[in-house]
Amino acid sequence: MHEHASIYIIMRTTLDIPSELIEEAMRETGAKTKSQLIKDALQAQIDLAKRKRLLAAKGKINLNIDIDVTRKRKYQ
Repeated sequence: MHEHASIYIIMRTTLDIPSELIEEAMRETGAKTKSQLIKDALQAQIDLAKRKRLLAAKGKINLNIDIDVTRKRKYQ
């Protein structure tokens, strides 16, 4: 059996965020801690940026796929 080691780098940062904004975000999201709130918010922004990049590529990528050939393979 193989064991895997995980390395986590934790970074402490001081941020100037209005307390009302933090409180509202925690209420609305159900986050239990400020750290989790910030992690979730950062991940949401990363996910949004990736979705926008994918949507911007819509219609610009030529996959060179023949849908009729693909359909025939599916039913064989």
